Amino acid sequence: MQKLSVKLTGAFAAVIVVGIVVTVLLARQATATQASYVMIGTHALQPSDLQQDLVDYYAQSGDWEGLDRSLAQLVIGASNHGMMRGMMRGMMGQMMGITNGSVLILDADGAPVAGLGDLSRQATAELTGDDSYPIRVSGERVGTLVLEGTPVTGLTGDALVAAVTRSVLTAALVAAAVAFALGTLLIRQITRPLAALNEASQQIATGKRDIQVTVHSRDELGQLGQTFNQMVSSLQTQETLRRNLMADVAHELRTPLSGIQGTVEAMQDGVFALTPDNLDAIHEQVLLLNRLVEDLRTLANAEAGQLSLHREAVDLAQVAARQRTIQIPHFQQKGVALTVSAPANLPAVDGDEERLGQVLGNLLANALRHTPSGGHVDVQLSAADGQIHLAVLDDGEGIAPEDLPHVFDRFYRGDRSRSRQTGGSGLGLAIVRQLVEAHGGAIRVKSPPPGQAQGTGIFVFLRRCE
Repeated sequence: MQKLSVKLTGAFAAVIVVGIVVTVLLARQATATQASYVMIGTHALQPSDLQQDLVDYYAQSGDWEGLDRSLAQLVIGASNHGMMRGMMRGMMGQMMGITNGSVLILDADGAPVAGLGDLSRQATAELTGDDSYPIRVSGERVGTLVLEGTPVTGLTGDALVAAVTRSVLTAALVAAAVAFALGTLLIRQITRPLAALNEASQQIATGKRDIQVTVHSRDELGQLGQTFNQMVSSLQTQETLRRNLMADVAHELRTPLSGIQGTVEAMQDGVFALTPDNLDAIHEQVLLLNRLVEDLRTLANAEAGQLSLHREAVDLAQVAARQRTIQIPHFQQKGVALTVSAPANLPAVDGDEERLGQVLGNLLANALRHTPSGGHVDVQLSAADGQIHLAVLDDGEGIAPEDLPHVFDRFYRGDRSRSRQTGGSGLGLAIVRQLVEAHGGAIRVKSPPPGQAQGTGIFVFLRRCE
């Protein structure tokens, strides 16, 4: 497997090489173009530009008549191709003479017709070589341009191109070395945290859950490291919850099964007689076991999104009144007052009446469990912001701040030492949350609730019917 650092280094090196090649080629081309200019007096020009101007002159005039008077102007014009030639026309009178470089125009027979500088005084036979340029009009040779000038750079074309190429190549190699060093440092900064994440993920794959990576930056890689650490912490939490769930389920199932087993064995040994009272004890344990299994099934279906709801318009005030009738004997037996308050004409909610009754029943059972004798539990219903608000308030011992985030977790009890009779199975509030969320609602808990010195308030928000 090719490492990411190797791929990044290769890509960076390829970019450097391409940059060097392009830089050298462009510099070489630009230098070759510049080297083609020659100095005629104080004017730099390309022979091809003057050659084309002479072709235009002959095409318009039909001969070389008057060229000796116009040659200086043509030289100035050729030296300013690519600029605003009109601005340079006024400089024609400034060209009083050629102090270095010469221009000579020969006709088709090789006779001089116009010239500037020393070439005009040389013999025609001597004017041969690379500095002569034919002048053709409509394919017919009508004259020759002969130039003798100094290269703009002071070097010949080949020497200039070679010198510039060497200089550009040296500069490009130095720049490439610096860029490669900086690129290598940058690549290490990128690949080092990725390598650490890869190593940590491999350790997690082997079953370790206490891995954390060190975050060195606040960029995307740093955010990735923080997200990875949060994921690992979440995995640790989920693993802890899974183990606790298995232990709690085993404990909750063992309690009624142990009671059934002990009673049956006592009856088999003759310790207990086969009487209706003893059978009632077994039946009570069976009912307890059945409720626990049903609670687990309900919770599992709700968490999997497979809980079926028979939605209809539900009068939550009637549901609360019915639950009060069911629960009031238990409240009276413990000496806890239970009140239900609801406004007249409370809007209906969109939900399953049986499941909403289960929600309120679990909340009342939980409030009763944590409210001492002489206490009070109040159920309040109200409508606001397109929702129906259900609040169950008690003035019991309340919930410790460290336990508040976990009250809706499965099998969670604030006091782990409490028995099932005083602490419940730990599934009631977990089922309540799942049922409320299945209705598209929300549930909150506050301890103490607003306006009370102690106790707990659980608040449910449900959508009203349109």
